[in-house]
Amino acid sequence: MYAVHYGFREKPFALSPDPRYLFLSASHREVLGHLVYGIEQGEGFMAISGEVGTGKTTLCRTLLERLGSSCEIAFLFNPTLGPTDLIKAINAELGLSTFGDSRTELLDVLNTFLLEKHAEGRRVLVIIDEAQNLPVETLEQLRLLSNLETHTAKLLQIVLIGQPEIDAKLDAPELRQLRQRIGVWWRLGPLQRDETLAYVAHRLRVAGGSETIFSPSAIALVHRHARGVPRLVNLLCDRALLLGYAEGARQIGRGIVTSVAREVHPPRRTRSRRGALRLAMALTLVALGAVAWLGRPERAPLASAPAASLAPVAAAPIPLAREAVMTSLPDPAPTGPAAVTAPAPGALTGDDVLGALAALQTPEQSLAAATRAVFALWQIDAAAPSGRTLEAADEALRVAGLTTMSLAPGEFDRLRELDLPSLVALRAPDGGTRFALLRRISGGNADLEGIVAGQSVRVSVSEWMRHWTGEALVPWRDFAGLPPSLGPGDQGAPVEWLQDALARLAFYSGARDGRFDPDTRAAVQSFQRGAGIEPDGRVGARTKLALYRALPDYALPLLAAPAHTPPASGS
Repeated sequence: MYAVHYGFREKPFALSPDPRYLFLSASHREVLGHLVYGIEQGEGFMAISGEVGTGKTTLCRTLLERLGSSCEIAFLFNPTLGPTDLIKAINAELGLSTFGDSRTELLDVLNTFLLEKHAEGRRVLVIIDEAQNLPVETLEQLRLLSNLETHTAKLLQIVLIGQPEIDAKLDAPELRQLRQRIGVWWRLGPLQRDETLAYVAHRLRVAGGSETIFSPSAIALVHRHARGVPRLVNLLCDRALLLGYAEGARQIGRGIVTSVAREVHPPRRTRSRRGALRLAMALTLVALGAVAWLGRPERAPLASAPAASLAPVAAAPIPLAREAVMTSLPDPAPTGPAAVTAPAPGALTGDDVLGALAALQTPEQSLAAATRAVFALWQIDAAAPSGRTLEAADEALRVAGLTTMSLAPGEFDRLRELDLPSLVALRAPDGGTRFALLRRISGGNADLEGIVAGQSVRVSVSEWMRHWTGEALVPWRDFAGLPPSLGPGDQGAPVEWLQDALARLAFYSGARDGRFDPDTRAAVQSFQRGAGIEPDGRVGARTKLALYRALPDYALPLLAAPAHTPPASGS
């Protein structure tokens, strides 16, 4: 929205790890230098840790570009795998067979490949991102993989990249043998103040804009609020540009940064006993008003609800139309106290609705209710989680048979791109977190489920984004039960299903023999190009989702409201 206003070719502060935007601080240069040196010297294990948002993934992708085609590389970013699944994932990334469940057979395939590459003089590198999530038994399997060696050289080099928790995990007594094998172990730190100034100027320059769009004092304030963490710097600067665009400002000053910092990092407020009493009285009136309103014989049609735009993100709360506050769900799943059902329509703004309703639930109750809404959407009978984090919901969803993808703050575009209802984290007025199922985005409004039993809360998208922490969990069903990744060298029933699907969509005309051969890869690439996916020839989560949407056999719920004309079957 603001790119044209400020003369950018693209968004300068997108959170995707684009190596073009890599800014090498002193800490980054040290880490990258040690990694390159360790790889060249044939170190078996290397470990890099750093806080969330310090640029670990971007640094990793830059390392891959530096290495180019000189190495065979397996890049894993879903490390919550058991020992056998880890070997399968490595084999899949290297284009090897993943058929069968025998760890010995899988290791034989990998060892043969490593010996062939060693004879050719090529290195084989495994890079694992988010390594702090690796189970202990999987880390032990990695240690065993490092035993694949000749008398003079390691056949496999392994780089672990993760949050500081990986340091604590590697310090565990049961992993002391692995810890002793780590030849390069480095910690990535935040930016210093002068580095933040240079970092912002660098990203503005790469995006084609002026380096003076932010005043020096505004950048200094960004550094203070972000504490030198690049991801938070990106988030604050992006929100500041959006607010500056909405206000017609040509330069971003301290006032705009202060405003967006309150949204990104809202202050915790302590309530006095009088304030708590006022809140209790307000909630009682809300409940009584809801009971009276729900007893009315008729409701006005929902079509009269006004649309809101994404532009005024930082503007004052926009009152909701009476008809837009609550709509009935087709399959209610009762949760929470029955006495409180909904706020009186028209009595609260969207901001008040989320704030008041959040106060009706503890974080644990909120997560359980939102997860039950996901189960109802996918028609699953399963137990809700008992925790208070998206990680707890993720585990419950996976146990129930769903596949999930996690989104980090700033990935709203990816949320729209995936076009699936998502479990979102909301920032509550008490400083805590509540949760809801973001079921639909339509006409500038967002429908949230799981807040009130059997009801859907509708607020403007701008109001929802004021409360959204930026974290989301996108659940979906892998209907065909395919492996996490399919690629060259794979074979068996999953590949046969893929060939059949591509043939039905007129992308493949070869034999459906269950072998991922060059013709199958070419067909996958053609389909990916048509679906707007990077044509890497591998079938991962995005490609699977695109296939399920294209085939008439499967029905995926949509996040965005369908057009007025009925969509094609299966879309």
